[in-house]
Amino acid sequence: MQPTSGLVLVVEDEDPVRRYTVGLLVELGFTVLQATDGSQAIDIVKERHHELSAMLLDHSMPGMSGEDVLAELEQAGLRIPVVLTSGHDVADLRRRFAGHVVAGYLQKPFRIETLDVTVRQAIARSV
Repeated sequence: MQPTSGLVLVVEDEDPVRRYTVGLLVELGFTVLQATDGSQAIDIVKERHHELSAMLLDHSMPGMSGEDVLAELEQAGLRIPVVLTSGHDVADLRRRFAGHVVAGYLQKPFRIETLDVTVRQAIARSV
């Protein structure tokens, strides 16, 4: 695996999934911030969007969904590479999020190799 770096925000309401994802990203060389819901994610992005390399965003969360988070960030003009994570089929997600800027999709459960490639590609597209 190629070395990677950057600051990644992981937005995931399920604690075990968030801890797993954070652990993999740290192993890959990223610095990681965490949010447990959409409103916390928006607050972090508003404060630190200039530092963020990418955001992994769970598409289905209680309260604000991933789609709600994307819409609010887009409305505020805050653009960072977003990788949607979901247990749903990627083709369905692409149709559902067609109106939003999404840099990549990860279907859960994912392996470290898939996470590595997807996050690096998302960051590279934004540079």
